[in-house]
Amino acid sequence: MAMFSVPKWQLIGGILGAFYVFVMVLIVPKVGVANSLMAVVAGQLVMSSIVDHFGLFGGQRIPFDLTRFAAIGFLFLALWLFFRK
Repeated sequence: MAMFSVPKWQLIGGILGAFYVFVMVLIVPKVGVANSLMAVVAGQLVMSSIVDHFGLFGGQRIPFDLTRFAAIGFLFLALWLFFRK
């Protein structure tokens, strides 16, 4: 079987993908497609900024500056405007 020929840590992607689909199925009817996708993008931008700032996973260090902070702040402002009723 192919499952036994790969390192176990590589199977985490499948588990996380299934978890993502499960959570989206639960969340989308409550908050809407646009809100849920904006929240996902906001979370990815925050995590990628952290990875860039500390140079994790062997990547180049790109410091977190005022421009990035403002961009993420505007994204969260847009998310808040989408979520409010």
